[in-house]
Amino acid sequence: MNADVKGSETVATRSARGRGRPSYDLEDQAAAENFRDLSAGFLLERNSPAPLWVQLKNQIGAAIREGRLPPGSRLPSEQALCLLLEVSRPVVRAAVRALSDEGSVVKLPRKGMFVAPERRQTDFLNANISVFGDMAAKGIKVSTDTLEFYRAPCNARERQVFNLPEAGTVIRIRRMYRMDGHPITLSWISLPGHRVPDMEKLDITNRSLYETLRATYGIEVQRAERWFTAEMPSPEAVKLMKIDPMLPVIVIESISYDQAGEPVEFYSAYYDSNHARIHISV
Repeated sequence: MNADVKGSETVATRSARGRGRPSYDLEDQAAAENFRDLSAGFLLERNSPAPLWVQLKNQIGAAIREGRLPPGSRLPSEQALCLLLEVSRPVVRAAVRALSDEGSVVKLPRKGMFVAPERRQTDFLNANISVFGDMAAKGIKVSTDTLEFYRAPCNARERQVFNLPEAGTVIRIRRMYRMDGHPITLSWISLPGHRVPDMEKLDITNRSLYETLRATYGIEVQRAERWFTAEMPSPEAVKLMKIDPMLPVIVIESISYDQAGEPVEFYSAYYDSNHARIHISV
């Protein structure tokens, strides 16, 4: 071994020491064999200040990003990874957990671990169009579930955003957007009632809200201000979006303005970035 890599060894080097061929359950055999050649080039530096699990996580992550582990590829079980890489169970478990938390790996009960499907990208957060318009423009199938759609007296926050009088009304829409069948946002939308007369009588099923505003009321959304936080999802969001109740999600608050600079839409939304990354150009 070269002096400059003292304390380092590849999986191939460790295998050559003759520990013998590890055994796996039959359901894990193919994944382990496919992973064996790939992992032969992994370099785990036991004398490095970086923990072994971080090194392992980074090298599996690089293989995923570079396409050497394509989306949908099955990974060996944690036990098989321990045997292949000659590392302890806590090392493998921490690396897999980190990959899972960042969305690179998914665990399916009674099926195994897999490289996550490639995530789409949405520009709706910084473009002058909606999530519906941005996704549809990319050829992605977008559908909506309109859960609520009604006119109501404005609350204090809506009155402040739209500068409404005490007796002002708003149109409220609770909507879930799906991208290729996967829930991506659960949104609570408010519109100033005096700008959209009788809107509650329209059929907005699978229609872009911004296109409806333009075509029916001549309102063109020109810009928006948006704020982001990370919050734990509500029970309703967990149920409707099928997301992990123990992991935080992105929460977006937005105010959109028309061509005259008047606020025309106020919404808050849970956003699932596991299906579509957020892209912002600075």
